[in-house]
Amino acid sequence: MAIYDGQKAAQEHLLEVAKACVIAAVKAPTLTGNLDLKTEIVTGDDLVPLIEVMETLGKGSQVLETDAITYRKMLDAGQLPPLLLLGADMTKPIGWDCGGCGFPTCAEFAKYLSKNKGFGIVAFGPSCLWKVMDFGIACDHACACAYMHRVEARIQFTMGSMATVMGRLEGCSCILGLPLGPVGADIWFDRQSMVGAFDYEELTKRINAVSPNLRMAFTGGGNPLLKTKDRWWEDPVFLKTGGDPEILARRGKSKEEAIEKIGKYRAAHSQKKGS
Repeated sequence: MAIYDGQKAAQEHLLEVAKACVIAAVKAPTLTGNLDLKTEIVTGDDLVPLIEVMETLGKGSQVLETDAITYRKMLDAGQLPPLLLLGADMTKPIGWDCGGCGFPTCAEFAKYLSKNKGFGIVAFGPSCLWKVMDFGIACDHACACAYMHRVEARIQFTMGSMATVMGRLEGCSCILGLPLGPVGADIWFDRQSMVGAFDYEELTKRINAVSPNLRMAFTGGGNPLLKTKDRWWEDPVFLKTGGDPEILARRGKSKEEAIEKIGKYRAAHSQKKGS
């Protein structure tokens, strides 16, 4: 017989929930039955390299920075959630010649792909449409399993992209991350971790930059106004396209710093796997 601290015991149980989410994802009723889903559960100190690389790249990306701040506060509080990584290779056609990818046959798709494989924000491509749907179904079932256990989870391309650049789940053209927890209320949606992270002026700038549609006036005239201040109609600011040398320089520097960290951590991870 024993008495357990409820919050601590629940936090420890999150690893079991992550395992259940793997079962749900692997057993999801996919369309092709040919997804070859790969999974990995990352916990504790093994999450730190992913967080540090995200913080570095976050200097040039506010979306990455937001998640990095949240993970850092969890790390400092000793409440890092287990992270479920889900990945698959969606560049391999299944031989149905459906045309959904834009090519008449899977053979033509494969021929094009052999010379034109690109790397996007989250995934390599182009991709087989059926595999994309199957991957989405698998990820949805993992999320649904977390919900059934009343564990907050939010599928993340941010942590998935960090796993990709760090060489996790080799052979996958796309990886998504699913943090399970930590135990608490609306960690990933209310984002209490962001309270006090920025002053009002900086927060307004971030909303304008990350989600300008939330701060726009009527857009139908073709010159959408941004509500950058309380009396936004005076001395108006318009949304427009164009280059920004400062942003490009900041992104370039963050990538250089991240490449150094990625090399160090990938070497350490390879050595750990080999030992």
